[in-house]
Amino acid sequence: MHFNELNLNEHLLRAVEELGYESCTFIQEKAIPLVLDGHDLIGQSQTGTGKTAAFGLPLLNKLETLDKRQPQILIITPTRELTMQVTQEMRKFAKYLEGVRIVPIYGGEPITSQIRDLKGGADVIVGTPGRLIDHMERHTLKFSQLKALVLDEADEMLKLGFKDEIEAILKQLPEEKQFLLFSATMPQPILDITGEYLKEPVHIRTKQKEMTVNTIHQIVYETNQGDKSNVLVQLLEYHRPDSAMIFCNTKKMVDDITGILTAKGYNAAGIHGDLKQEMRTLVMDRFKAKKLNILVCTDVAARGIDVDALDVVINYDVPQETEYYVHRIGRTGRAGKDGLSLTLITPRQRFVISILEKLTKATIDRQPLPTLAQIQAVRFDHLSQDIKKSLEVGAIPNEIKALTESLIDQGMDPIAMTQALLYKMVGEDLFKEVKAPVEQKRAKRVHVTGIQLDVGKKHGVAPAHLVSAIAEACGISGRDIGKIRITEHNSMVEVPSEFLDDILSVVNEITIKGYKVKAFVLDRPYTEAKRPAYHESHNAFPNKHRYKGKYK
Repeated sequence: MHFNELNLNEHLLRAVEELGYESCTFIQEKAIPLVLDGHDLIGQSQTGTGKTAAFGLPLLNKLETLDKRQPQILIITPTRELTMQVTQEMRKFAKYLEGVRIVPIYGGEPITSQIRDLKGGADVIVGTPGRLIDHMERHTLKFSQLKALVLDEADEMLKLGFKDEIEAILKQLPEEKQFLLFSATMPQPILDITGEYLKEPVHIRTKQKEMTVNTIHQIVYETNQGDKSNVLVQLLEYHRPDSAMIFCNTKKMVDDITGILTAKGYNAAGIHGDLKQEMRTLVMDRFKAKKLNILVCTDVAARGIDVDALDVVINYDVPQETEYYVHRIGRTGRAGKDGLSLTLITPRQRFVISILEKLTKATIDRQPLPTLAQIQAVRFDHLSQDIKKSLEVGAIPNEIKALTESLIDQGMDPIAMTQALLYKMVGEDLFKEVKAPVEQKRAKRVHVTGIQLDVGKKHGVAPAHLVSAIAEACGISGRDIGKIRITEHNSMVEVPSEFLDDILSVVNEITIKGYKVKAFVLDRPYTEAKRPAYHESHNAFPNKHRYKGKYK
């Protein structure tokens, strides 16, 4: 369906035509007539399906001319970035609507400037919950003339902890209003809001076919959890993207990965909810201006970032809600270009691949990790090209030439000096191979042996760290690991006796919580009536006297 088939006024249609919109998306085709007719609406829609136009165009079409110029439309969004994005879109739609004022309200900037904007009158308010409440308490924002409310990205607002603020705002708004709620997912708290505040809403669910990603090559690499950061660095070297977004599930992981990449010389920065607003804006502006190559972020912090020429999206963590996978990878493969997404999974996450394939209706390419030789070949080729280019254009400053001559005069061999500089440039990561995950083995017998590791409470070690590290490194099931006791400096772990030699050889080469581990056998194996269950790994070892007769 075309926009000119809908009952929108000529001013809106003119703006839509200038924006290059032709056919409606599913959510636009279904929502616009319903909003024009005054229905309350629940739109279950993903990012990129055009939902801003789905509610923005019909609401602007219904604006009335009022003398007091108080807000008739309120759009609540979870983040400053999304507030700015929605405001920009709404202003584009309203370009030929004479005198319509759209004012954004968000934290991170002085409230006094927003008060001045509001004094000039506003027909549409787009704002974040916290700053909206600030204005309402100051009585600088009143909603006595409100005709319509939009709750955009409702699930994200709840994730950010805005449930109380949203309810506080809803209770102060006029009861007679049109209520439109948009959310990618429908958890119970969202359903509670729809049941209490919406009146006979029509529910629109975006068709699954709009979530296809045919222009994106999806690749999955399997690796152990402890190797993921090394794999990430080597994939960046192998694929050599000019611009990339790396998604992590937690704020701490964003900080950790950003620190690793910047320490290795990558032009990277991270954003998440704990970062000050001024810094988040600065980082995103630099990324959009291509002054940053790599942006590491959480799903919520990435809302409102619209980049057309993104080479690759990397899922460092599989999203906790699989629907966000489509949100993430949909940021590449835009503007008619082919896209690339890389996802790191652990052996325990293999089942996720079939879920993602069903969600995207596309085949996901399962590839082995690039070999060390492949990564080196790519990196060395780029390095050779860079050196040749510098020599051809004569881009070497005289100061560097003088330094080189000085070093040679001091007796340095030119070839050895070149080799040392090249090694420093490529970094030692290009000479370390990341091993593929070991296939999982299951213990068949009930014999277990106690081993001791020289990491304990002072190193921040918990039972889960020990189970994960031993199981993944040795290819055994975590269910075959028995009781664990952690003291201040050491940890004792029961492991299957049949895999003891393999476990000792591998564990002595790994790190746990960043500490190199040494392991040795406590004593000879003993037999219990049954194999310890996985949950027993959280129990403490019995007192020493209980081992009497078992350990000799």
